[in-house]
Amino acid sequence: MLKRLLSSGLLAMWVASVAVVTPGCAGEEGSDSSVPPDEDLRPVSTLSQDERAFFLRRTHFCVRPSELAQLNALGYEDYLDWMLSMPSTAALETAGKSAMIADVNFPGSHEIVQYWTYLMVNSSNPFQEMLALFWHDHFAASTDALVGDNNWWAYSHMDLWRKETTGSLNSLLYKMSTDWLMLAWLNGIESTKTAPNENFAREFWELFTLGADNGYTQADIQECARSFTGDRSVFQADYFGAGLDSRVIQWDSNRHDNTSKAVFGQTVNGNGQAEYQDIVNLTLGQRGTQVATFICRKLWEYFCYLNPSSDLLSNLASGLIASSWDLKALYKRIFMSKAFFSSRNRDGLIKSPLHYHIGYMRNTGLLMGWQRVRYSLEACGQVPSRPPTVNGWPVEMSWLSSQGVIERANFIRDLNNYQSEQPGYDVGNSIIPAGQTGDAAVVDYLCWLMQVTLEPAQRTRCIDYLNNDYNGSSVKFAQPWDFSDATQRNKKIRGLLYILSQHPSYQVR
Repeated sequence: MLKRLLSSGLLAMWVASVAVVTPGCAGEEGSDSSVPPDEDLRPVSTLSQDERAFFLRRTHFCVRPSELAQLNALGYEDYLDWMLSMPSTAALETAGKSAMIADVNFPGSHEIVQYWTYLMVNSSNPFQEMLALFWHDHFAASTDALVGDNNWWAYSHMDLWRKETTGSLNSLLYKMSTDWLMLAWLNGIESTKTAPNENFAREFWELFTLGADNGYTQADIQECARSFTGDRSVFQADYFGAGLDSRVIQWDSNRHDNTSKAVFGQTVNGNGQAEYQDIVNLTLGQRGTQVATFICRKLWEYFCYLNPSSDLLSNLASGLIASSWDLKALYKRIFMSKAFFSSRNRDGLIKSPLHYHIGYMRNTGLLMGWQRVRYSLEACGQVPSRPPTVNGWPVEMSWLSSQGVIERANFIRDLNNYQSEQPGYDVGNSIIPAGQTGDAAVVDYLCWLMQVTLEPAQRTRCIDYLNNDYNGSSVKFAQPWDFSDATQRNKKIRGLLYILSQHPSYQVR
């Protein structure tokens, strides 16, 4: 992907970027010539600093020196275990709601967006938010299905992806099927025994577990829809206190079709609300290989590369089934694998707008009003909590339309320019290490920090940028770089960050 970008017209739009060396893993076990390097699932032994930085770039929105230091202190495998343990974020959530939401019981839809964005920018475990975005996109449901008195349902929906995705896939599928936002989005609250709605039953297999036309029939959908009946949305007076009414979802056995159904040639007996779990169990039991392959493909293409081989997927899927659908074990196997650090994987995936925006803010510490951030995400076409359809968001090159690239540049411009919204923030002193303040050292460090790949001539132009300026008539004049000059430092570091953020290699993770 990076090679395609570097050879595309996008390169001509640019002015800057560093060389990121890509050595193999030091001290690896002997290679197995029968398995291509990009399919080798055996665990790595020792990783270079560059490979560790790549891991952070791919899974943490960006490379932060503090996170690399934590990884180095713990060691790679122990860091993975910590990362996958999903430490509590209660304090962060409290701070986010206080900062973003006027009334936590009745949040506005825009406040929900800004709250989740706040969590992504400020999380001490950014992988948690990266993983949540994957599942949010996979099980796409939008707060557009909600209204003012039930927008708070979005909290538990977000937390489902943020906190419940390292257990078993079986448990996750059940919780997803009973999630209140999902029930509203795919018409579950309207589905009754006299008028079963097929939307959720169809998407449960087509988009969530099996893939289109892969092991189910229209008759299966119709029968399954009868199992997914019985939930309803009801008004509840004084739910949050006197005069604070809301809507909640309740199970109504009178609306549920409790007769037997025939799914995949098996009988599903009437079992009330427990039929939701019965359908999950039946799907994993009767179509386990298809489900495991489908989920492994989606995860691999999000964290690794597109179009993995059938042999690789078969290997991953077998392991997922053997582990009793343990998602944490699957993630760890992927990230520990030699394939994850292969040259094919490191070619890069296109950053979505959220990856781009959140990564830049975490990388640089530059912030602006959260409403402005939301405006930019809307312009770029990716708003957390509001995927456009049940199919989720576009992928890869579709994000780099001519308008999409312009909107990315506009976002960085605004972050750099709206300094009044972050008074007193000295970006140069905040991110440039002591002892690396010379012109060439600043260029090299920022390129490493942003994981930007420079050609020699581009590096020279970046150094030249730090040592020259232009007057009102666009006439170039010398202004030797002086890091100790606060005005020059602020202007030039912000300008160089803007330049680097437009380079093709910064568009990939």
